[in-house]
Amino acid sequence: MSARLCPSTHLLLSFAALLACSPSDPGTTDGTTDGTSTGETDATTSTTASEPTTGEAPTGSTAQPTTGDVTTDATTSDGSTTDGTTSPVDTTTGDDTTTGDDTTTTGDDTTTTTGDDTTTTTGDDTGDTTDTTTGATTDETTGGEGLGPDAQAAIDALELVVDGVLWGSESDYPWTVFGLPDAAPVTVDNLKDLVGPLIVVDDGEAPLEEQTIEEKPWEQIFEQMTTPQDWWTDYEIMRAEQYQAIHDALDAHLVNLKMFRIGEQSGNWLSGAIDMFVIGETADGDLVGIQTVTVET
Repeated sequence: MSARLCPSTHLLLSFAALLACSPSDPGTTDGTTDGTSTGETDATTSTTASEPTTGEAPTGSTAQPTTGDVTTDATTSDGSTTDGTTSPVDTTTGDDTTTGDDTTTTGDDTTTTTGDDTTTTTGDDTGDTTDTTTGATTDETTGGEGLGPDAQAAIDALELVVDGVLWGSESDYPWTVFGLPDAAPVTVDNLKDLVGPLIVVDDGEAPLEEQTIEEKPWEQIFEQMTTPQDWWTDYEIMRAEQYQAIHDALDAHLVNLKMFRIGEQSGNWLSGAIDMFVIGETADGDLVGIQTVTVET
């Protein structure tokens, strides 16, 4: 026997079946997770598509503009773009060209710089060098230029015989030979003018114009050097022969021979370094002589 249900009971069973067959409501998929962890973690990631750039180099590009200011686009972490402008780069126009002409002129040497570091030298890079020697020449002879043949012959003979000969005093000095063209006669009055260039005045000595001149017989110095003495040694004998040769050369080539001494006056005598000259004339009016220094204190 079948059971019969009342209409209300049938209605309730139909509604329950309908609920069982209906799908569950969709859950929220926003990425939110409910669990046992403390708090809620928002793991939502938004992705924004890159927007195209217009007129600017892409981010990370190494290309640089060739004209104008150099611009750098930098993208920050939040997606914004920062424009940075650097100072213009100094650019030299031309190939290492110097504008303007730099001209330096010294004497005959001219240096001109024009354009690309070009150096032009005009004139000779040499100069005239004049070597002027005052006093005795390298062969210990003063004069020579303008001297006549007789004076030159006397100089040649005297240079030969005075070579290596010393005048003995408190200091020993050699003899030198000199010639003065067209200077005769020589006197006390014109001696300083004639032989002044041959005299060296040392520091502490009186100027030449304040020094005194003595004139003595020219043979006097040779007599004391050539007159034999009992005490002479071989050295004095040799020295006598040297001075006799000088005496003979002077006597053979020159006339009107004179001997002068120039130095500082001390009482009735000259003292200190005294310049001593023996001077004679030639037939042509030239003067030739020998000079030394004697030290007497």
